[in-house]
Amino acid sequence: MPESRRHFSRRVNKALDDPKLQNALTQAMTGLRARREAGFKSFDFETGRADLKARRQANLTRLPELIEQFTERLEAVGGKVHFAKDAAAARDIIGQICWNAAGGQRHPIVTKVKSMASEEIELNPYLESLGMEVVETDLGERMVQLTHTHPSHLIAPAIHLTKEDAARVFGTEPTVEAIQAHARDSLRQKFISAAVGISGANMAIAETGTVVIVTNEGNADLTTTLPPVHIALFGIDKVVASLDDAVAMLRMLPRSGTGQIMTSYVNWITGPSRSADIEQSLTIGVHGPREMHCVILDNGREDMRADPVFTDALTCIRCGACSNACPAFMAVGGHQFGHIYNGPIGLVLTPFHHGLDEADLPNALCTQCNACQEICPVDIPLPRQILEHRRKGRKSLRKKAVLGVWKRPELADRLLRAGAPFSGLVPGTPHLARVPYRDRAPERGHGDGQPLTIFASCMVDRVLPESAVALQRIAEAAGYKVGFPKGQWCCGLISANAGDFHAADELNTRLTESLRDSKGLIVTPSASCFGAFTIDAADWGGKPDAKLQARFRDSTRFVLALLAGRPELVRTDQMSLKIAYHDSCQTLRQLGLKSEPRQLLDLAGYEVESIPDIANCCGFGGTFSLEWPRVAARLADWKLDAIAKTGCTVVASDNPGCLMHIEAAARRRGMDLRVAHVLELVAEHLA
Repeated sequence: MPESRRHFSRRVNKALDDPKLQNALTQAMTGLRARREAGFKSFDFETGRADLKARRQANLTRLPELIEQFTERLEAVGGKVHFAKDAAAARDIIGQICWNAAGGQRHPIVTKVKSMASEEIELNPYLESLGMEVVETDLGERMVQLTHTHPSHLIAPAIHLTKEDAARVFGTEPTVEAIQAHARDSLRQKFISAAVGISGANMAIAETGTVVIVTNEGNADLTTTLPPVHIALFGIDKVVASLDDAVAMLRMLPRSGTGQIMTSYVNWITGPSRSADIEQSLTIGVHGPREMHCVILDNGREDMRADPVFTDALTCIRCGACSNACPAFMAVGGHQFGHIYNGPIGLVLTPFHHGLDEADLPNALCTQCNACQEICPVDIPLPRQILEHRRKGRKSLRKKAVLGVWKRPELADRLLRAGAPFSGLVPGTPHLARVPYRDRAPERGHGDGQPLTIFASCMVDRVLPESAVALQRIAEAAGYKVGFPKGQWCCGLISANAGDFHAADELNTRLTESLRDSKGLIVTPSASCFGAFTIDAADWGGKPDAKLQARFRDSTRFVLALLAGRPELVRTDQMSLKIAYHDSCQTLRQLGLKSEPRQLLDLAGYEVESIPDIANCCGFGGTFSLEWPRVAARLADWKLDAIAKTGCTVVASDNPGCLMHIEAAARRRGMDLRVAHVLELVAEHLA
């Protein structure tokens, strides 16, 4: 049975209410991000990403040929390759190999190196059901195993636990040295007595038949060399063409995952031990792997490879960087943000491996901030892929109600006007404008100047009309004849982010019709709506109007160009005011605007302070903040903490949703903070 929304919500709230978990997550995530940033100081990230992405995509197009070549090369040196269509087949293959290796032992020992593929097929409980003792030898995995939980991160499985937790699990003093010493002592005999060693693989090189394992602990060496049988389990996506491809991955994987230039250990294994090696190892009491088996797993990967939306997900190198960058992951942890594979990539992979029902509730925790794609070493379009799954998943009643109203502008208008006088009365809830921008805007403008059309967006119109008024004032000061077609409503982004592409396209089409007869450039104070209309709408199933898209401008670049050409429009002889600037997710990561809003405020006579953000997002996320208000509030609190560190009493942005969310959070905390659109601040300095 799929997990109920109520039960899932309880898990999320429990994570938010656990101070120890919150401390562990924030320290771990911010630490990993800082180390990654330091790791790439010696290597150009964009160059490495472009190279690795091209190699990974090229490998995917040749995958059947490369798997065949890998099989030939490995079997030529005495190894054996097995193909598993699904998880059950993989378990059966591995179980049979283990029993054959046990040779009649009652409770044979199987040692394991950390392997997410083995978690994917739920290998441990299967082998234990056959009477085997399964021993995880990675320190984090061992902690997870002994606490009867699952890994909470792709590369750091026990990231949700502290060293005090580890000390309780192992019965030692709470020091790293004591924990490590206990692990060595307790595992050494397991390594020596094991009948089988099981590993994963970071790469499988077709041209040589070599399996590559990247680790920071010596357990991989012992697991793959001491037992008489070594089994490597990995997905078809781990097969690469050449040693050069493997080296390209090694340049990016350690830096992206842990911030290291290279991990402590990289094992290159080509087949079982030769007879001479075995004779030599016997003299020192070590038997060595006489057999090497590679179990290559499909389990939905071929379906992924055949899907043009999802094929790029197979280029993933399992570095976990997307989890480290994800704001909601840092708030609730991997056990909530995923199934077996967690984090943003887990939301994409899970429906293919385990079914959509296991992913659609965690999927709702994605804010669509794009931080995951920005940090991904192979540039996987994770936000777009998550939305594609969201289209088919369950939607909460609250989300359905909001989307139902939003699709009917006349009904939305009546409800918003009726609710405006009562909005904001509850701390933490947003203010609705008593008078929306449409009630004060000129429909066609006046004067003889060059025409300009304002698209206010539904959010600006009803929540932040001051930003549209400011845009109108700036444009009119520059001599434009400003118009506002009253039939405009929503670009469709709110529906698209909720996974309803059909409604998004309907809203976008209606907006297109309302603006088609407008004149001149179309400028919007909402950066996210600009991105939705000019970039995202192509994915929603309709056919966007290219001519209308070409007339769209975001207000930041438009006004920046105005002031750069006509600096006399503003007065800069006033006392400079320090402004904390919040980079909205869409502005920064989709539109690539970072210096532009700061330049604009500088030209208008302000001093700009960047916010030392730890969460990568304020938590608004459209319907995300309605569906998960407590998670959204946690992200907003982190944002307010960061703003407080700047010492500024004014925060600015070019995204009305972010401003609404931050303003509501500041009121909830009783924080003396003015929240303003960049355009408002510019308009206040008009000459």
